[in-house]
Amino acid sequence: MTTHSPSRTLLATTLALSLSGCALMQNTKVEPRPPGRTPVLWMDPAPVATRDLFWGPGSSERAPRPPFAFLEEDTGGTQPKVIVRDAAGREWTAKFGEEVHSGIAANRLVWALGYAADELYFVTDGVIAGVTALERGREFIGAGGVFTNASFRLRDARAPRADERWTFEHNPFVRSKELSGLAVLMTMLANWDIQGTRNNRILEDGARDLYIVSDLGATFGRMGTFPMPRSKWDIEDFGKEGVIDGVGEGVVDLDYDGYGGIGNVPLEHARWFAALAAQLTDHQLREGFRAAGASQAEIHAFAARMRARIDELVGATGAAGTY
Repeated sequence: MTTHSPSRTLLATTLALSLSGCALMQNTKVEPRPPGRTPVLWMDPAPVATRDLFWGPGSSERAPRPPFAFLEEDTGGTQPKVIVRDAAGREWTAKFGEEVHSGIAANRLVWALGYAADELYFVTDGVIAGVTALERGREFIGAGGVFTNASFRLRDARAPRADERWTFEHNPFVRSKELSGLAVLMTMLANWDIQGTRNNRILEDGARDLYIVSDLGATFGRMGTFPMPRSKWDIEDFGKEGVIDGVGEGVVDLDYDGYGGIGNVPLEHARWFAALAAQLTDHQLREGFRAAGASQAEIHAFAARMRARIDELVGATGAAGTY
């Protein structure tokens, strides 16, 4: 994982101030991890307004370098993926399909606000040499290994994925403002698929365990409930989603209709996160969507909608003037 500044505070909260009765924070069971490791969910991103949302947790120097060589197809999850090696000898998981744009854009926002994140890049087109028989990937990788519109995730040997997973209910950060902030952010992104062990991973970065939401593709659409279908990367649907259902008695009810245990968070936690998110500039928001390969129309539409959602959160929590 890229280290951006040794002076930034690493926050590894196990127990913090809480308000009882918050639906998100009830279960304190923690998946077992080896002793002596430091769990990390959030790293102070200050100053937020200087974060580069185009490159996110990566950089131009670390971006995938063609040519790409096929290693194997990854049949895990629901989206088509292959594992490749680039010209620098690094291994990548190349993902195709409907979650490419949304996954990268969400990744940039998660990282910008201090949460640990995968190193992801949008690759407009390329060629993968040596492709053999594919199952799901054959629809997206053509003759001669030609492809378009892929998300490349670095398979970093310095920060491998642990076998253990985590959920919003089972983790070392229960009752912390940082976990509450992540819940608010997932609602703001309309991420309807945060259900536990499938999408939440742990990266072993030296002596640290980085807790991440590793699959952010089910975002920027409609969370919805039956009979309305859920969607991804749909600005019309995304524009109809809310963030806050109500505020009362020191608790914020989130307008979350997806899979997972998000219900409400303490008002003081939501206010803290609102003040953090409000520091993002319009330019940064546009850069995050540009990084995801969005069209000019999509860049401006999604960025404007994210700004409106940030403003909704700030207004509902009374965070104006606190940042």
